[in-house]
Amino acid sequence: MRSYDEVLTQQDMDRLLDSIYGFHDSMTKEIHLINRGAVLPDHSMEMGQRYDAQVLIQSQWEPFALELLFTNVRTLELGEAGEYWGASGVVEDRHAPVARRTITMKFDSSLTVISDGLCHRERRDWLGHKPFFGSEVPSPDAAVARLIQDDWRQCSQCADAWEAKPNDEFSRCPGCGAITELEQSGEPSEEGL
Repeated sequence: MRSYDEVLTQQDMDRLLDSIYGFHDSMTKEIHLINRGAVLPDHSMEMGQRYDAQVLIQSQWEPFALELLFTNVRTLELGEAGEYWGASGVVEDRHAPVARRTITMKFDSSLTVISDGLCHRERRDWLGHKPFFGSEVPSPDAAVARLIQDDWRQCSQCADAWEAKPNDEFSRCPGCGAITELEQSGEPSEEGL
């Protein structure tokens, strides 16, 4: 998740809100929600249940589009589609009985997300009607995948190789099931690949 900025403090949240004029004159274009758990083809259950949400906000103000990644979503409330007049965000760190960060974002009364984590990045060119998200929701737990030939990738966890869409930065390894992030050219590769 090298290309994302993480919201860890209230100051980070305030910078995010200020970066796009508090989300005034903006709208939610896409939401991609995924449960990290699954019932597998052999009917066993992978118990890693957690909702992660990828949200694309388009705006009339620079940077014009932001991708928000909410991890471990606890609450998702969605109202009518429309333009936003503004948004608010709160970062709470609780220490008792268990240390836990809670992030709450509210876009007018139309969208509320409460999660354990939030990352974001600018997507200046992601404007218009077409869908922009790939098939896999990014994950902070992603393993590295190395481009080995054309559209073929190799997983750093199990060394399996598979073909993926060239523009998909994140994809799932068919061998071990790990979410992988495509290694950027010029990055040092991980040992074992």
